[in-house]
Amino acid sequence: MPPEKSNQSLRNQQTSDHNVEIITPLKVRSHSGQPDSSRPFRLPVIPILLLLMCLVIMAAGGVMFIRHLSKHPVNVSEETHGSETSEVRVQKKPVPDATRRIKLPVDPVTPSAPVTPDLQQTMNSSKQAMEKENAEKALEAFLKLKKVIREKGVAEWGGKEYEEMTTFSREADERFMDQKFLAATEKYAQAGSKAAELAHTTQAVFQRLLEEGFKALEAGDSSIAQKKFRTALMIEPFSDLAQRNLERAETLDAVNRLIESGKTHEKNDRFAFAHTDYREALKLDPESKEAQKALNRVKERIVGQQFQKLMSDGLTAYHDGRYQSARTRLLKAKSFRPDSREVQNALLQVDEAIRLAKIEKLQHKALTAEQTEDWDKALGSYLAVLKIDPNISFALQGKERALDHIRIAKRIRFFLQKPDTMESNPQLQNAILVIEEAQSLQPRGPRLSQRLDELKALVDAARTPVKVMIESDNLTEVAVYKVGKLGRFTTHELSLRPGSYTVVGSRDGYKDVRQKIIVKPRRKALRVRVICKNKV
Repeated sequence: MPPEKSNQSLRNQQTSDHNVEIITPLKVRSHSGQPDSSRPFRLPVIPILLLLMCLVIMAAGGVMFIRHLSKHPVNVSEETHGSETSEVRVQKKPVPDATRRIKLPVDPVTPSAPVTPDLQQTMNSSKQAMEKENAEKALEAFLKLKKVIREKGVAEWGGKEYEEMTTFSREADERFMDQKFLAATEKYAQAGSKAAELAHTTQAVFQRLLEEGFKALEAGDSSIAQKKFRTALMIEPFSDLAQRNLERAETLDAVNRLIESGKTHEKNDRFAFAHTDYREALKLDPESKEAQKALNRVKERIVGQQFQKLMSDGLTAYHDGRYQSARTRLLKAKSFRPDSREVQNALLQVDEAIRLAKIEKLQHKALTAEQTEDWDKALGSYLAVLKIDPNISFALQGKERALDHIRIAKRIRFFLQKPDTMESNPQLQNAILVIEEAQSLQPRGPRLSQRLDELKALVDAARTPVKVMIESDNLTEVAVYKVGKLGRFTTHELSLRPGSYTVVGSRDGYKDVRQKIIVKPRRKALRVRVICKNKV
């Protein structure tokens, strides 16, 4: 049965894109069964060639179709809505027996192959597969954008745009399930466009959420503030500003309770308790403007109370003459209100009183020192007064008076300690001048008077001459330094003021003699012998 075998072989060929049937020409036998090499081949050539070409074209088309199905499988049952799969049957004409002569009509023009229903179905399936692939690509692009904005909490802030994106996405899914791939692709593209718009607005949304969170904080709405800042952190997870204000929002209720408690204490004039509550509120939220404002307000009330008490105590001490105590309290009051004119005027009065009291005290000390003739101490007091006020007249006069007394006292002390200096006429004259100046000093106390008397006595003694008797041998030339040459004599009497003198004797052929004599004041006559005895 050659035709059946040929049809079966063709069906097997169409089920695989790898098995291509090879057609082998049949051997032509004679009726007698013996080959007749001398008999010419009489079968028509052109019809056979046309038949072979048709078979090759059909086989090649089957191979291409099978390859397409392997790359793009098609659910035929869904495409045909439950219709059964139709088999592709290709009728293959049986090869005629070589012993029979086949007469086929020869068409001079070869017609093109018509589009069969199977080929049309194949083309539709390929187009649908391509549309599905495009829809899947649009879906993939949309899902990538959706993942990005979903991680940033788009459901919380996307609003109308997010709803529209979700609607487009749902409609696209429905069309995809209905295998309306072109419509699905369009909807996925619209959803992706909305997702892209939402992704581009994240920074603006972040700023808006922060502003709304700040407004909720100022309004005291902890819940809204927390929601806004948490959503903002979904967009910018590492934002210090959002994190810090979220922490503020989490403590907002406790802060508000403390502020309300402080206000209650404040109304009842319990400012210390109110101060504590406001300070605790600021510890929980250092950026709370309301808590800071309340704390400043209650501080001002406390400061006002303390200021008034300090002012009162300071002025009371001033009127009692306790100037330093008054100044201490007023300075503390000034630390509470540095710009208060009240405390400034009070301090001026107290400072002036302190200044005058200090001057009066120093004056008293200076006068006491003058009375005891402690002029160094008196001078120190007068200088202290002039340091306070360099124009005070009594201090200027007292300073000059003390300096004169100190200077004269030093000069007198010098001559009293070294009376021998008055042996010279210049020093004696200086001592006399000191006495004259000392007598003009006022006041002149008993100590100065005593020392002045002692100096006068020394000056008188220094000015009173003492008799000196010089004896010689009338051969020696005698001379006294600071007096002059006396010549030769046996005795010679001189009147010399107290002091030291040198007497020199000289004689030809003899060694000179030299003798120093000291004339003491208030001494009896002094006797000196000057004779040259040793020959040269």
